[in-house]
Amino acid sequence: MNPSSTQLLGWMPALTAFCLPVHPRLSATTLVIWSIVAGIHALSIAFRNDESSQRRALDPFVKGLAVGSMVCYCAMCLGMLWTENVAEGWFALEVKFSFLLLPLLFWQSNAMLDERWKYRAVQSFEWGLLAYLAWRFFQAFWWQDISLMRYDGFAGPFHPSYIALYLTSGILLSSCSDFKGRALVVVGGLAIGLLASKAGWGVGLLVIAIETIRRFKPAVKEARLLMASGVLLLLGAAWADAGRMQEFQHYVANRQQVVSDTKASSPQANVIQTNPDRKTGSTGGRMQAWKASMELLSHHPFGVGTGDVASSLATIYERDGSLYAKNKNMNPHSIWLQIGVRLGWLALTGLFLGFVLLGWKAIQVGRWQLAIWTVAVIMNGTVESLFELQQGVVAILFLGLLLTSMAPKEWIRSKP
Repeated sequence: MNPSSTQLLGWMPALTAFCLPVHPRLSATTLVIWSIVAGIHALSIAFRNDESSQRRALDPFVKGLAVGSMVCYCAMCLGMLWTENVAEGWFALEVKFSFLLLPLLFWQSNAMLDERWKYRAVQSFEWGLLAYLAWRFFQAFWWQDISLMRYDGFAGPFHPSYIALYLTSGILLSSCSDFKGRALVVVGGLAIGLLASKAGWGVGLLVIAIETIRRFKPAVKEARLLMASGVLLLLGAAWADAGRMQEFQHYVANRQQVVSDTKASSPQANVIQTNPDRKTGSTGGRMQAWKASMELLSHHPFGVGTGDVASSLATIYERDGSLYAKNKNMNPHSIWLQIGVRLGWLALTGLFLGFVLLGWKAIQVGRWQLAIWTVAVIMNGTVESLFELQQGVVAILFLGLLLTSMAPKEWIRSKP
């Protein structure tokens, strides 16, 4: 076996981990490089007929997640059989190709490399998050633009909810025994607040609270830093909110008024229904997307096909006068509804039970980082289509496969 190709392969997960939170387009480039190096490494072993290379057994958690990921991709390929918008379907398969590629790359890394690649990947992901935070704060101060300190201005090229989940994962992975870990825990909490993602706020606070309780006895200093992170998250959220938390209340109040007017006078109801979105914000738009998605599911138990999600939802938005969802071309905003609208109830149920089973098994064997991360993905994925954009697909699969690759004893050794 060529030692140089082995060493190079061992750095590929770290390269991807660092680039993931720096810019969403970099992940595709790093995966291409990783695939080339992986191919060269496999060919070198085949041509040399190297029987001395020891192949390690694959962890059952890695096997389960990898198989589930590849099955999901195969199901989306099958969904091309009943899709009408073939071009959109092929684009969806291209964006989600990591469902097939990343499990293969992680299988090779787990089977042929020593344990050091995992630690390098974790450390690189933390450095990548710190590089992202430094870039966003520097840009805001350099341009002296206050809008760059909140919501999509602070998120930059990322979706706010996605980068909030990245930061939450980074806090979960970090150890407060070094400066890098302490900086990420504290500044990461503030950044989640500034991103003004309601899903990010809720999931971030939950993970920080769980980790504070979990680390309190063995590491009181870490628990205190986590508590400080939670306080900074709340302070950042209060500053960056700009009325976003009131959107849901306003939307519910408006809808209740519509219902009252409908009961009082049916002719007047027709007038009101023609302009239901006058005060609708992102929360109301998300509810419109959920309502339209559930309607599609009820009429298409096997889904509308891999490429017909957007066009099918647009038809319902137009019919119902859901102007916010229509103008934003909103997807189902839920990983469960996204795959359900695309492939039906069986796919929705399978994906949900797969995540629940992963979290439950992790709890049974004491793999707490994996269990907490799985809960975070389930909660965030309930209100966001995390598997719709490549910045969600690559990051979720990469972090999931990395976490499943690391046993509890390895976590202890990985923290200095």
